[in-house]
Amino acid sequence: MAAIQTKEDEALSEVNVIPLADLSLVLLIILMVLSPMIMQSMIKVHATRASAVKSLAEKPPEPPLILLINPDGIFLNTVKMNSDLDLAAKLAQAIGTREDKTVLITADPAVLHGRVVEVLDLVKQQGAEKIALLHKAGTAMGSLPKGGQS
Repeated sequence: MAAIQTKEDEALSEVNVIPLADLSLVLLIILMVLSPMIMQSMIKVHATRASAVKSLAEKPPEPPLILLINPDGIFLNTVKMNSDLDLAAKLAQAIGTREDKTVLITADPAVLHGRVVEVLDLVKQQGAEKIALLHKAGTAMGSLPKGGQS
């Protein structure tokens, strides 16, 4: 606050609002410039949606590719992957032979966020066109034993 002395030695307090307004406008301009850049670098994830019912004359639908990420490892359709290289090879093989290149991913809450992002990136690199995140671990895969394969 700025204090202005008058002739009678009384202090008057006034708030100088101009620097506050200038700062607000500068911050607004910075936010407007940076927000499109932030949106371009984000990972795009498509949520699962119900599709229209197809006639039975068409070939039966392919079983979905489901990845379960938990602290014990990564499971691709109930088969435990030994390493990221093993996962990449199996995903490339599975995605390459499919018409529907959608991968459903579910993760245990105990798994670190960074690990899930690494797996998302790996799946995208192997040719997945759509990635859907499932809400609860275990709902899509049934109940897997903690130790490994079922």
